[in-house]
Formats: sequence, structure tokens, C-alpha cells
Amino acid sequence: MTPPTPVSRLELAGPPGLPKYLMLRNALAEQIDKGRWAPGERLPAEDVLVSMSGLSLGTVQRSLRLLVQEGRLMRRHGSGTFVTEQPARLGGPFQHFRFLDDAGTGLLPIYTKALRRFAVQAPGPWDQWLPREQLWCIDRLFSINREFDVFVQVYFCGERFAELREIDLEQLNGVSFKDLIARRYHQPTASYTEKMRLAPLPDPVAEAVGVAPGTPGAQMEIIAHDDLGKAIYLQHAYFPPNGRQLLIQP
Repeated sequence: MTPPTPVSRLELAGPPGLPKYLMLRNALAEQIDKGRWAPGERLPAEDVLVSMSGLSLGTVQRSLRLLVQEGRLMRRHGSGTFVTEQPARLGGPFQHFRFLDDAGTGLLPIYTKALRRFAVQAPGPWDQWLPREQLWCIDRLFSINREFDVFVQVYFCGERFAELREIDLEQLNGVSFKDLIARRYHQPTASYTEKMRLAPLPDPVAEAVGVAPGTPGAQMEIIAHDDLGKAIYLQHAYFPPNGRQLLIQP
């Protein structure tokens, strides 16, 4: 009898205290980025991933669901789980989220993925700037050089910018909202108001960027203004701990 093929070990990734499903999510994402599984390729079956990781089936399934939600994987009924095309690289020039490279002279590449879009019903800080009766939000994930993720929420008036409310989300991958609004609606941004604070990342954000609940991070609020000082859109960005320098000068 031919002996079974040994299953290669999948090393979990993440700081101590990180939930196991997030550690597995990080490990799978890292292996995808390294090319172990290429876009369009099927991942090993769930029971094989259980053997590779040493985790329970429920933990493996939860990790896979998270990667599906992030757009890194897709499920095909009866066929398995497959790697999707990778997030599109964001073209410059950049206004925000500009992290310096090792030399401190260049900018790290940014890869973006639109996650979901929804109408905003609840009150919040956006009420100071935008009319809530027409308020929409798009959640996006920015991968900085594939080293760490930044979770970004863009709030905008759905009546004013109807295309953002209706366009296929995949068409927003790699797109600069500032450039899109300026190009399609002839609405250039004249100035920004930027505020930053340090606080524990909200649990859904921590899960999305693959860190433990309660992890401290930077939270930035960015309001884009027209030449009359009125708000065009609002962004909330959440940065997990990382060793990179953020360039914040104009």
C-alpha cells in the first residue's frame, strides 16, 4: 500500500493573544501573498487545512469566512474555495496613507480592496459635515506593501455622488476617491481637515486588519473640503501598530 502524502505544516502568524482564527487568517493571507496559492487556484480542503494548522474545523471555517468577506477568497458551490485576483494597486499621487520605505525617500505601494457599501442610518460624527438622509459609506481595506492593512471608511452623499452608490464595488479597487470625484464630477478638493488620536481599535476593525481585540492603534478623521469650505466627503482610517513612518506633510 502506498503511504499517504505527508501534509505540510502551516505556521500560524500573529502576536501572542491573537485569536487562533485570526492567526490562521494571517497565515493563509501571507502564503497567498508569497504565491503559494495563485489567483484562481483552489485552496486545500477544509479537513486538510485542519491537519496543516492543527486547529479545529470550526476555527478553519471561521478564518475562511473572514478571507471571503475581505475578498481574498471566493467559494464555488461544489468545487471548493479559490484565491481571487489580488487587490488593485492604488496609483499616485497619494494624499493620505503614505508610508515611507526603508530608505525614507520613497513611498510604499498601496493595494486596495472595496469590502462593502451601505446606507448610514445611525447618528455619528458625520452629522456635523454631511446630510444623514442621503449618507452612504464604503468600507475599504488598504494593504500597505502587503505588510499590514489599514481599514478605511469613506462617507459621502449618495444623491450628490450617485455613481459611488451604484457602481460595482470591484471597479473601485485601486481607485483614488479624490481623483474620481474630481474627474467625474469636476469637484476638486481645495483643503483637508485631519485629526488623529490613539485608542483601542474597534473590534470589527481589529478583526478586519488581523489584530487582537483591544489592540491600540491610530484613528484618523479626514474631511475633504471644496473651495467654499463645505465637506465633499469624510474618511475614517484605522492604523494597526506597525514599524513604518507615515508621511503627513502636504
